[in-house]
Amino acid sequence: MGARTAAPPPRIAAAPPTALRSDRGDPRRHARWIAEAMTPTDLSPLRPADVAALERVAHVREVAAGTVLARAGDEVHTVSVVRRGRVRLATRGRGGARRTVALVEAGGVVADVALLCEQPMPFDAVVETDATLVDLDRDDLLALLRGSPTLALRWTTSVAARLEHSQRRLATLLTKDLDAQVASLLLDARERADDGGWQTPLSHGMLAELLGVRRQSVSRVMARLRQRGVVANAYRRITLLDLDGLAELAGERLP
Repeated sequence: MGARTAAPPPRIAAAPPTALRSDRGDPRRHARWIAEAMTPTDLSPLRPADVAALERVAHVREVAAGTVLARAGDEVHTVSVVRRGRVRLATRGRGGARRTVALVEAGGVVADVALLCEQPMPFDAVVETDATLVDLDRDDLLALLRGSPTLALRWTTSVAARLEHSQRRLATLLTKDLDAQVASLLLDARERADDGGWQTPLSHGMLAELLGVRRQSVSRVMARLRQRGVVANAYRRITLLDLDGLAELAGERLP
């Protein structure tokens, strides 16, 4: 690797993290949750020592909506796992307006790929809703991955899953019509509602940003989906009435 020829970009000062042990409840639960969230498949069983190692170095903090975690071009010193809430990754267009390219939900990770590749942040990372983040400093994370094959495998699997998801999304954008793209995104962002059904918190505007189209175009698609009986609008939510119907429209198979 060649020597740097320019001063590194400034690091964004994060809000002071709260020690993991100060969190309410079992002090080990965040550490175990991180390890298990790395991959839904049990490729390598967790050892008590792995959870203990995470517990020693992880820090949890509550972050308000609108907080900028990092800006494009920043050096990465901290990786954040989203425990609760949502973080959006955005690029800046002409005039400085942000345009969302991805949403990081609970279980997702912010900035680890840039850190592991020794690259600056490619996007702005902005907290979309009030969130709980579990932070790992660069040196601590690298030491964990070097010292634990279990955690290294789980983290690698997490990165691979995100890469596969990005490739699927790119293929959808390049090969399918807008109705199929919207249906695919609705399925991808689905979550359980209080009544046991399915919903998504994505607005028409956010769907348009993620797909790179006009909001009016998304609204026309949503009207067609309502006519097909696969979705219904609710306050700040879209109710998913027929997952199989959405999957057929998107040309996908439900897991």
